[in-house]
This record gives sequence, C-alpha cells and structure tokens, in this order.
Amino acid sequence: MKSAAFGPLRKGIPTARVLIVALALVGAAPRASSGVTEEEYAGRRSAVAEALDTAAVAIFRGADVKMRSADVDYRYRQESNLLYLAGINEPGITLILTGKGIPLDGASYRRFLLAGADARKAISSAGLFKDGLVLDPARLSEVLGLVLQGTQTLYLSMPDIRFVNDWMNNRPLFLDRDVRKELERRIAGLKVRSAGPLVTKLREIKSQAEIDLIAKSIAVTGDGLVRAMRTSGPGVFEYELQAAVEFEMSRQGAEAVGFPSIIGSGPNSLILHYSMNRRKMKEGEMVVMDVGAEVEGYSADVTRSIPIDGSFSREQRQVYTAVLDAQKAAIAAIRPGATFAQLEKIARESLALSGFAKYLTHGISHHLGLDTHDAGSLDTLRAGMVITVEPGAYIPANDTTLGPGFRGWGVRIEDDVLVTGSGNTVLSAKIPKEIGEIERIMRK
Repeated sequence: MKSAAFGPLRKGIPTARVLIVALALVGAAPRASSGVTEEEYAGRRSAVAEALDTAAVAIFRGADVKMRSADVDYRYRQESNLLYLAGINEPGITLILTGKGIPLDGASYRRFLLAGADARKAISSAGLFKDGLVLDPARLSEVLGLVLQGTQTLYLSMPDIRFVNDWMNNRPLFLDRDVRKELERRIAGLKVRSAGPLVTKLREIKSQAEIDLIAKSIAVTGDGLVRAMRTSGPGVFEYELQAAVEFEMSRQGAEAVGFPSIIGSGPNSLILHYSMNRRKMKEGEMVVMDVGAEVEGYSADVTRSIPIDGSFSREQRQVYTAVLDAQKAAIAAIRPGATFAQLEKIARESLALSGFAKYLTHGISHHLGLDTHDAGSLDTLRAGMVITVEPGAYIPANDTTLGPGFRGWGVRIEDDVLVTGSGNTVLSAKIPKEIGEIERIMRK
C-alpha cells in the first residue's frame, strides 16, 4: 500500500487510513443474538482484554459490504470474530480492546465500539455494550491516537485487507502484509500481529447458548435433507434437491446457508466442493448432499448420500456400509483427550478392512460454529467443542481395481458431534443415515 494512504493522528501518531474509513451503516438495526446474551458477549470481550498486557491493543474491524454486480450487493454477513465479540451483524463496526484504561470523555475505558448513528441508538436502547464506550466513527482517529500511545503490540483483524491478485501484472498483492509493515515503519517499536489467535481458544469451546443455536441449525438442515430425499428421483435436477433443502431451512427460520449447498450426483459426487447443482440425475446413480443452515450466525454441516431412485444397489450398499462403519468407529472414539489425528486413523483403518481406504481423499473432521470450518486447533479434543465427522469414499471412473458397478461415484456421510465431559453427543443423530431408513423415506 502506498504511503499516501497514511495520515497523521492526534499527537502525531500515524496509522493506516484503512483504520479510519467512514463507518456508514446500512440495513436493519443491530442487536445481540436472541440465543447469546449481552452478558455472554461482555464476558468474551473481557476475556480478550484480560489477555492483553498494558502495552497491547486489539482492533477488530467489521466486514465490508461485498458487491455482487452493478449496484447490487451480496447479503451481508459480519466477520466472525467481531460477531463473536459483539453480536452485531452490521457493516461499518470497529471494536477496540485495550490492555489498560484509556481516558476519554471524563472516564477511563478499555473497550470502544465505533458505529454509525442508527446503530448507536439501537445499541443504547437495547442495553448493549455497557462495558465500554460507544462512539461515532468520526472519532476513530482520535481514539486511535490515544490507544496507540505507548503501544508495543497491535493485534489487528481487518477481514477485507488480504491477498489480492494483480492479474494485469501477474503478481500477488499482500495488502495485509503491507499494512503491517507500514504501521511498524511509522510507529517506532510497534509490532503488528493477527488478532485471530486471541479469539480462537475462546471460540473452539462452545457455550450452552452456542450449542443450542448449532442444534437448531442442524435440526432444520435435517428436515431439509428429508424433504430432498422425498424429492429425489430419476430425471430430477440437482437444483431441485437444493431447492427442497433450502426451502425447508428457510421455512423454519434459517437466515441463510452456512456455505453453498453441495448436491453432486453421479460423476459430480466425486467433486468435494461441487456447487453448480445443474445436472439431471439418472436412475441407478448416487447423489451426495452436503448442506448446512445458518441460524443467528451459527452453521450446521451435514452430509447424506442417497441412491437417486431410492434403492441401494449391491455395490452402493457395500461402499456406503463401509463409510458408515468408519464414521461410527470414529465417533465412538470422541472424548476429551482424543486427537483429530486419532479419529482419522480409526476411520482409515476401518475403511481398510473393506478395501476402500485409498478412496478417502480428505481429512474427516473440523470445528463447527460461526464458520463452517470454525476457528480452533486440529489437535486435542476438549469438552465443549463441536466437530464434524465426515469420512467418504470416491472411486474414479477409470479405476481398474474394482468392478464397473463401483466406478465413477462417491459417498460421504457427515454428522456434527459435541464433545462432552465423558464422551460425545451426536447433535445430528435424528437425521436418517441407515440404509433402511433412507430407503423407507424415499419409498414414501
């Protein structure tokens, strides 16, 4: 980034202009989620602030509105770390947490929230952000001038300042790196770090309110999958199953999907993140449906694989059973102290017994929460984590080690699991996945 993008702050302390852009708000008034209380949000902010020493500051910038085309924007979704700390799903928000009290407006504060006029009114009337000072965005330069005095470490989260591809000159532009370098050059002794790790350890352990929201998103996802099972049949298009799933999610109150719905039939079932969903399905094929509703920011992530005509062939039954057995074996091992690596090893060993281990081409687990692939280390399981378990088998059309009936299609089965103090609870257990269950539903 060019130095022209930087300007002076109060008392001569400079910083990136990207930190002092206008914070205009659009859309509905912000509110804390009905599932997570303001007290819980305040506790999260306190936990981050307490992790900062007196010479440290953390700044979380909300996500910007994304343009879809011309004058049409994508539906807005807040940056997950800021949503976790403030519960405000509006653009133009900046949250500042400090390791020491900052004198401003006759008092000392460690938490600042900058938001537009409409948002400030809503925040005040709803009793939000009582643990800090809510300010007009026009005062951001003033606040930064105060909080950066004596600061040695700046933890920065700016979701829209990342990697950009300069395709005209065939070169990458690492805007976040340039911002950090310029800040460190202009402010002597300053070290700029990512703010993400400050929040990751908090986010990977879910509160009861978070678990309830995830469970709700899973429940409506499950009903969507059952509707899709009843919609499936030869000649039906993939997008019809997508419509069935997403209709049911929306009908039951989901605000969005947590990720683009994956409805891959026949050869498309081999593509892990396929999302075109335009193919007409044929008799005798399998279809992989990997979908997830989002409720108050929290996502489900469930996969079911079904025979398009409602009846598993001998080969489909054999592969499906092998994948299901592998999943069940991995889930049985989930408890505090187990590791992600152990779960994958168990799943692969189970698939090896039936000869399908080499067809598992991805990891089988990740954290789930505000993001589909949620913040958290892929190391040791702890009580309160919510993770996925999703083994699969994807047999290429040109594979010569198996008979023709096995080739050119895939199976994945995915459930969402809460790690408990003594073991686990499968949050998506009610969503049908046994062969007999699926065939009965599809016969109806």
